[in-house]
Amino acid sequence: MRMLRRTKIVATIGPASASMERLRAMIRAGMDVARLNTSHGTLDEHRGMARLVREAAALEGRPVAVLLDLAGPKIRTGDHAFEGALELRTGATIRVTPRPVPATEERLTIGYDRLLEDVQPGERILLDDGKLELLAAHRDGDDLVCTVVHGGVLAPRRGVHLPETELTAPALTDRDREAIAAGVAEGVDYFAVSFVRDASDVLAAREVMEGLGADIPLVAKIERRQAVEHLDEIAAEADGLMVARGDLGVELAPEEVPVQQRRIIAAAAREMVPVITATQMLESMIEAPRPTRAEASDVANAVWELSDAVMLSGETAVGRYPVEAVAMMDRIIRRAEEASSGTDRDATMAPEHDDHSYVVALAARRIVESDANMRGIACFTRSGYSALLMSKVHPRAPIFGVTHSETVYRRLALARGVVPMLSGAVTTTEELLRVVDDSLLAAGYVERGDEVVVVASLPVRAQGTTNFLKLHRVGDAATYQW
Repeated sequence: MRMLRRTKIVATIGPASASMERLRAMIRAGMDVARLNTSHGTLDEHRGMARLVREAAALEGRPVAVLLDLAGPKIRTGDHAFEGALELRTGATIRVTPRPVPATEERLTIGYDRLLEDVQPGERILLDDGKLELLAAHRDGDDLVCTVVHGGVLAPRRGVHLPETELTAPALTDRDREAIAAGVAEGVDYFAVSFVRDASDVLAAREVMEGLGADIPLVAKIERRQAVEHLDEIAAEADGLMVARGDLGVELAPEEVPVQQRRIIAAAAREMVPVITATQMLESMIEAPRPTRAEASDVANAVWELSDAVMLSGETAVGRYPVEAVAMMDRIIRRAEEASSGTDRDATMAPEHDDHSYVVALAARRIVESDANMRGIACFTRSGYSALLMSKVHPRAPIFGVTHSETVYRRLALARGVVPMLSGAVTTTEELLRVVDDSLLAAGYVERGDEVVVVASLPVRAQGTTNFLKLHRVGDAATYQW
């Protein structure tokens, strides 16, 4: 049997990949999660794409989760008084206003209603991913007078970052609320919440979702300095984290980004939630058929740091080689996992608030790794909890996440080391073990007579606890006397 890849691949869907043929090829190449970015396109287009992903996954016989990424409030400069770019000269004075005005060398718009209230003298304003830098000097009527610290050419409607400003605008926009409603109606598997500053922003998204009668996991994107400062409380509230290194690299000094990446991954480990490392992982493959050596090393390091998943953005959304980018990511991950010495798993730590479930999961890992006859860990799970917990103790053996829920089946596609398997419902322990046998044998991962560790919740209808562990020989379920 070919080595199962533990680290999962998230691929952003865009014009380069938005066809049945491309989606199926990306799934075959290794895509586990399809990300739909609501910063681009209409909500109707995203709903249609979610359906297309579902259809492609069904045709390939693979579980693929759909992650709907909420845009959040995008702060941008305005349009120019003339066609083309605008040159800002280093050392010049420029007036900035939240009101829409045609931009010139003397005055430009930054589309943030609370700009004058929130930005204080001495704070930096970064334009176009930090390529240009302004320094706020003082307020003058409806304008903020600034000095151009680092000048350059500015195109219309470029992104703005305010890394030192305590922004007071809500993280959830009206369009985000519409996107949540569309995602709930379409049954997406995860939401990614942008612009998160603290736990209240995650709670606000959850309240909107719950008001629609849904319970869909929320992945908090850590992309702002304020989020880094409130990381622990965000991790405790969210159902997953994303290391959004693009915006984070503008908000923080470059040397801080790898440090914070490790912090975010460790915070996810403490809370036993999935973590995605994202942005510019194989950036050169937007145009080139092969990545740089540095990019390959970046992906490998994210694997060794125990990311649940690594993400492709422009590479698969608008790049020339979307399928090849997924296949390359798959190859790098497999080689990194093959070369791993095992010391990478020392980061595993007990959660601060858990029952004895963690002890059961850790015991299963130790058993399966100390007995050469054990082929894997079979988790029968109703909610996904047992399989997600098992993934966070990082056994080398595969984790077979057996569930009767199609929703859980898809969501487990994001969990590191978990092979999702769809089964029938059960009501007794006897049925549970028979379903495990049938599922593993039908998938071809084991043979009759192979041994596995089975973990589950008892009684069988229970959720949210893992309290059952059994050493089991596949095929013997029918002979057990209870």
